[in-house]
Amino acid sequence: MEERTCSICGEGKLRRETSDFRAEFKDGSGAAHEVLVPNVSKNVCDKCGDFILDEESENKISAAQRTAMGLLGAHELQAFRKRLGKTQEEMSELLGLGKKTWCRWESNDYFQNESLDRYLRLLIFAPANVKALENIDIWKHGVGRELLGASFPYIRDVQRAEESSRQFEELLRSGPFRSSGQ
Repeated sequence: MEERTCSICGEGKLRRETSDFRAEFKDGSGAAHEVLVPNVSKNVCDKCGDFILDEESENKISAAQRTAMGLLGAHELQAFRKRLGKTQEEMSELLGLGKKTWCRWESNDYFQNESLDRYLRLLIFAPANVKALENIDIWKHGVGRELLGASFPYIRDVQRAEESSRQFEELLRSGPFRSSGQ
C-alpha cells in the first residue's frame, strides 16, 4: 500500500485507523448535541495528528447527527422520493425548494431543518397531501386552471378535501402522533 503524505501539514504520513468518533454540533435552534459513532475509519497524520475522513465515514457521522436531532435520515428521504416515483429535481420542485436542495439532503451534504422535517413527515403520513401539492403546482403554473374552478383555487373538489381533512384529523388523533396523555 502506497504511503500518502498529509494534505494538511504536507509533512507527515497518513495511516489508516478505525475507532469511535465523538462529535459535538449545534442544531438549527442552537442546542448542543454530542454523538458517538462507532467504527469510523480515518486517515491520521503521524506528524500533525489531524485526520481525513472518507465518504463512508462522513455519511456515518451525518446519519448519527440526524438521528440525534430527530430528523429523517437520507435513506428515509430517498425511499419516500422513490415511492412517489420522482427524481430529486422533481422533489425539489414539488416542495418549492431550490433545484439542488433535495439532492443535498439525500446525499447527506446538508440536513433539512426541523420545520421542513415536520412538513415531510406530514407528507409521508398523509400521501393525499402530495397530490394537493401537485395540484397547487398545476394551478400556479396556469395549466388546468379552468379545471380547478372551485371557490378555493387550489382545491378541485371541496367536499373531497373536507373528507380528507376529517380522515387526517382522525389519523392525528389515533395514529402515530397521539400523545400518551390523551
